[in-house]
Amino acid sequence: MKRYETIIITLPDLAPEDRDDVFEKLKALILKEGTTIIKFDEWGLKNLAYEIRKQARGHYACVDYAGGRGLVKELERIMSIDDRIMKYMTVLIDNEFDPASMEEDTKSDSAEEEVKSDSAPDVPDDSEVSEKEESASIDANSEEGA
Repeated sequence: MKRYETIIITLPDLAPEDRDDVFEKLKALILKEGTTIIKFDEWGLKNLAYEIRKQARGHYACVDYAGGRGLVKELERIMSIDDRIMKYMTVLIDNEFDPASMEEDTKSDSAEEEVKSDSAPDVPDDSEVSEKEESASIDANSEEGA
C-alpha cells in the first residue's frame, strides 16, 4: 500500500451541503476500497493564483490516505466527471505505508506536544548568548578603530 495526498478545489459558491456531499462521496470511495484515510482537512475558501473556470476563489480540501494505484485512478476519474470539482492534484507521499507505524507516529507526536506545552518558554543556550555578546563586542571594537 502506498500513501497519497490529494488536494481538491471545489466551486466557491457551492452550498455547504453540496460540498459535504462531494467530500463524503470521495471518502466513501476511498473506504470502499479497503484503504485508510489518514487525515481529511478542509482548508476553506482561498484566492486562486489564476482563474479556473472564470472563478478567482475556490474551496480547498486535502485528503491524506493509503491505497493502491487503482484507487488513485478511480478517484481522479470520479473527480474529473464531477462538475463541482474545479481542480485536483494527487501526489505520492510514501512508497510503503505501514498502518502500525502510523499509530506509533501519532502517539509520539501527541507525547511531544504534551512535553512542549508543559515545558518553560524557550530560553537561549549559554553558547548562543555568548556568541551574540562576542559579535556585539567585535562590532563595537571595529567601530572604535574606524
